[in-house]
Amino acid sequence: MVSISFGFCFRMRRFRWLVLFAMLVGITGWAEPTQGESWGNLKGRFVYEGEIPKQAKCNVDKDGEVCKKEHPLVESLIVDPDGGVANVGVWLVTKEVDPHPDYEKRSQDTIVMDNKHCRFEPHFAAVRVGQTLRLTNSDPVTHNVNGGSFRKNTPFNDNLPPTNSIDKVFTAEERLGVPLSCGSHGWMKSWVLVKETPYVAISSPDGTFEIAKLPAGTKLKFKTWHAPSGYIMSPKIGGKEEKWKRGQFEYTVQEGENDLGDILLSPKELQ
Repeated sequence: MVSISFGFCFRMRRFRWLVLFAMLVGITGWAEPTQGESWGNLKGRFVYEGEIPKQAKCNVDKDGEVCKKEHPLVESLIVDPDGGVANVGVWLVTKEVDPHPDYEKRSQDTIVMDNKHCRFEPHFAAVRVGQTLRLTNSDPVTHNVNGGSFRKNTPFNDNLPPTNSIDKVFTAEERLGVPLSCGSHGWMKSWVLVKETPYVAISSPDGTFEIAKLPAGTKLKFKTWHAPSGYIMSPKIGGKEEKWKRGQFEYTVQEGENDLGDILLSPKELQ
């Protein structure tokens, strides 16, 4: 009888300690932080290291009365007067990440790529799996949109008469950017990056990019890729050359703003 009472009392004391511990955790916040308790933004600027190259005019050999009004330029490398490099894709490759709730609100947004002035606008677009890519034609001539290089999604090759549009929905992510072209106008080229993660950015004409509302406090892996040069593998940050194997780098995002600063890219990197 004594042993039973002793065991019962021991269990009761243990139970009271467990309850007290749980109360302390709830009051003081003394617990392992969970993903999504805080968020941070990652930004930077890709900068061309060297003499700024000039964009040549495209060889417009068809529908000149329309296509030469605002003569399209070769867009394989776009560098602004201050050295900013456009069309560098940056995306999260770490899989075990729950996106910020705000991204769910935009998960069904339609991404528009227009055929305008005989070029694609934008030149490089990011689309999430399940989102709609709407290909439109604002020109008074017929275009053709050829997406024959998709590997995980159905390739397509569609005519696009003036004022018309076609919608494409992707069911799987593609490893890298996929080229689009116009079969009617050979100089017209663009790229589409299809990813499951919403954490994707493409550098703007001034070279800047920002990925908003990343989970803070965790080391994350990112991939970088320039359309059409390929992976960014040997950038310079703060005067030091980095080694990004297959364009990948790691970064622990802190709560609030995280600025990588200028990321210098050599001419060789962008060939």
